[in-house]
Amino acid sequence: MIEIIQGDVLTSDADAVILAIDGAKRGMEGNIARAYARRWPDAWMEIEDEIRYPIRLGRTVAIHPENESGFPLVLIASTLNHVDTLDEQRKAAMVRSALSEAIQLAIGHRVRQLATAPMTGGWQLELEPALAAMMSVLKPIGVAHHTLTVVLHLLSQEHTRLATEIAVRHGIDLPTGGRLSL
Repeated sequence: MIEIIQGDVLTSDADAVILAIDGAKRGMEGNIARAYARRWPDAWMEIEDEIRYPIRLGRTVAIHPENESGFPLVLIASTLNHVDTLDEQRKAAMVRSALSEAIQLAIGHRVRQLATAPMTGGWQLELEPALAAMMSVLKPIGVAHHTLTVVLHLLSQEHTRLATEIAVRHGIDLPTGGRLSL
């Protein structure tokens, strides 16, 4: 299932969260990862120590921080790219790859709820194509036999409406309450 809600991803009560970094080297994380580091500095230090760089673009790794954190599992997605210039197709492919791997890792770790923000690659990919890439991954994944819910957090009502419209365009049914069945 997927749930589209308006709100800050770091305030989610999910079991896991996706944080974006540039996997080329340490210290090149996205805004949400930096906010996570400010909120839970000890957990972030532990995460950084566990990451084995480089992480190829479009890949995701799972880390269980033992220090106090809002999330028992943190999925580090290498979706930021500060070196190469990628065309729109390659950017969308990178989002699809990282999200697909994050979902598989979450299922493997028996996560019930996975929180994520739109995977725009540090705004290198516009919001609409990023959401479309994400929905293309979420639609065909058969998680019906799993108890995973992907919670997509958007900061504005306008962006929440856009995500809902894109989900409908991708043929995802929208029952009441914002939950989308996959």
